[in-house]
Parts: sequence; structure tokens; C-alpha cells
Amino acid sequence: MKRTLFAGIAGLAVAGGVFASAASLGGVDSKALGSSATVVASCDTDGVALDYSTGWDARSGTYQVKAVKIDGIADTCKGQAIEVSLKKADGTSVTTERTPVTGTSQSIAVPAFPGESVESAAVLIGN
Repeated sequence: MKRTLFAGIAGLAVAGGVFASAASLGGVDSKALGSSATVVASCDTDGVALDYSTGWDARSGTYQVKAVKIDGIADTCKGQAIEVSLKKADGTSVTTERTPVTGTSQSIAVPAFPGESVESAAVLIGN
């Protein structure tokens, strides 16, 4: 009986420690997941801006993202690889091929992706 009680108390202590650790991560919860982005880059620390080029797709009857234009790329990123990922709310996504950064503004072709479904976008610059 004492072992069972001790095991139960130890389990609660571990669970409490895990909960306290998660709470100290800055309030990450289901409402905040994926709702913001942090720039983690050695070549571009102030982030980039995105603009989408869309076109009508008669087959699907929707506007499709055809390309993503990235502006504000730091000069120090020139020559590194860049890729863009677009994600839907259901978790499905599409990622472009990695291409070299050629300047401070760059347009990257995207495999057809429904424009109204873009929930989030991510840009990765690095080797």
C-alpha cells in the first residue's frame, strides 16, 4: 500500500513539473500555435515580406497561388538557398524547390495551391 501511495505521489510531482515547465515557455497554447513567426536567421534578422501572385484555375474554379514574391531579403543572404512553404488549416502544405538567393527581392514559383486556403507561410533561407 505504501509503495502504491508513494508511486502515485511521485507521478503527480512529475506531472506537475512537466506542466510548470510548459507554462514557463511563454504561454504556448492551442490558440497561439502557428499564429506567429519568429525570425531565426544568421543572414536576415529583420524578416521579409511576402506577396502572392495568383491566377484563375478554370478546372478547380478557384484562384491558385502561382508564385510568392519575397521582399526585404538582406544582402548578406545572397548565394544561400531559399524556399517557401504554404500551409492549409488542415495541415497539408506545399514547399517550393530550394533556389539560390539572387537579390533583395525574389519571386519563387509555387506548385498550384488554392489561394483562399493559405493559412500560413514560411520562408527558409540557409545552406
